[in-house]
Amino acid sequence: MKLPRTLAAVAVLLGLALSGCQAAPRPPSPGLTSAVPSPSSADLAAMIQTAVEDRNGTLLDAPPILRLADGQMTAAYRAKRGRDLPVVERSKARFRSAGFWYTSFSTKVTVESIEVTGSKANVHFKEQTEEYLASTANGPSSVPSGYSLPQTATFRASADGWQLDSIDPSEHGGGLPMSIVEG
Repeated sequence: MKLPRTLAAVAVLLGLALSGCQAAPRPPSPGLTSAVPSPSSADLAAMIQTAVEDRNGTLLDAPPILRLADGQMTAAYRAKRGRDLPVVERSKARFRSAGFWYTSFSTKVTVESIEVTGSKANVHFKEQTEEYLASTANGPSSVPSGYSLPQTATFRASADGWQLDSIDPSEHGGGLPMSIVEG
């Protein structure tokens, strides 16, 4: 009977000795949000302007090459853009078969507000775009068509900085150019 009591005493003493060997609790390691500085409104506005111009450029016969760097977009944004491009191409083909095409556009982005919560930033902005059309019947028009659209861009913090994750219209409606693919 002495052996079990001795083992119990040794176990208690060993437990006490080992508890002093444990590392002291550390504060939680800094998250991604402290590693990535808060986004500047100028940087976010410039990325939105570029993204919207890239998107709107897809409606032209010779779309410009995407100007946002891979590090400025999340994989989700790139994937959605990849899914949207064939939809825009089909719309352009139908539009052209009806005798119309876009020759140019100009876009102005105005940031209205920015909300940063942890590793996510929502930027509410208004896009104002004018588009110039041409038709087989009348040739190029000097009078633009246009729209003004409130939208929200979502950014995510990454180890490389802030990345564009999505751009979605805040209001849904008709009259939008084929370059805006919702859903």
